[in-house]
Amino acid sequence: MKQRRLPPLALSTVLLLAAGAAHGAAARPAVSVQAQVAPVQQRTLDETLTVYGKVEPDPERLHALTTLSAGEVRRLYVGLGQRVAAGQALLELSTAPQARLSYQQAKGKLDNARTQLAQTEDLFKEQLATRVDLANARQALRNAQAELAALRAQGAGGTVRVLRAPEAAVVTQLDVAPGALAQPGQPLLMLGAQDHVWVRLGLEPEDAARVAAGMPVRLTPVFGGSAITARIAQVHAVINPSTHLVDAVVRIEGRAASVLIPGSWLRGAIRVRAQRALAVPRSAVLNDARGDYLFVVEQGRARRVAVRTGIEQDGWIGVQGALRVGQRVVIAGNYELHDGMAVRVGAGPTR
Repeated sequence: MKQRRLPPLALSTVLLLAAGAAHGAAARPAVSVQAQVAPVQQRTLDETLTVYGKVEPDPERLHALTTLSAGEVRRLYVGLGQRVAAGQALLELSTAPQARLSYQQAKGKLDNARTQLAQTEDLFKEQLATRVDLANARQALRNAQAELAALRAQGAGGTVRVLRAPEAAVVTQLDVAPGALAQPGQPLLMLGAQDHVWVRLGLEPEDAARVAAGMPVRLTPVFGGSAITARIAQVHAVINPSTHLVDAVVRIEGRAASVLIPGSWLRGAIRVRAQRALAVPRSAVLNDARGDYLFVVEQGRARRVAVRTGIEQDGWIGVQGALRVGQRVVIAGNYELHDGMAVRVGAGPTR
């Protein structure tokens, strides 16, 4: 079969076009992406539960202030929520007339018992009274003394009594007002120890089994303030009907407790487990329809690596996959990358 030859002019035209295309391809730069990288590290990561709770007075250190005899509240020196010092006056209580009458009657009984005992002793010396009479008179005196001492302890002997705080505390409940009549045993106010508080944290029921007494917890005021490191004291076995959560109690004592205000809210981070794992900055991990992945840089090109993620803490996340410590992973610019694409590496964090 005879081959056709191009005319010289046509052949030269084709050669020129081919040379121009080759020159244009050589002139275009290869596509690459500017990226920041960070090394894969071996780290201990803590898994934490974030929960919230309210500061409460320690129920084991609550003190109910009561009166042992009836009286009238003449004056209040404190208000609800006020901090008080040990020995500080709380309220003034006047003794009820009936209580004062009972005290005077008890004094009369004591005087009469003393007189009866003296007369019985004289009769006994004259052999006009028996040993039984003498014993009964002595017992009557002891009974009268005990009755008067009890009334005196109740405050019935005075006209006005001032009730004082037994320790530094916070007034958590106030049940009376000036002019109110107080009955024996009636709570007048409640004091919570200033240096002993509870933080009642709320756990989701499905998380309650993962939390146990002794676990460390970091407490931070919701509206700002210094963090407190403590431990879980107890985890309740029932759901709190008010919050529909399971209570985990943290006890705080001393100076740390004295700066917390009952009723304020705290955020708690409970460390439930720690794990040693390969870790990368959180921004390195991407996700698409094929799952989680990241890019490592090898010989100036990006290589996609599928990973499984784990615990996340302080901007780092645990990963499992075809990785090793020290490999460089892309942490910025990775959204523009494709597998095998050229990478221009910039400075990145190495913390």
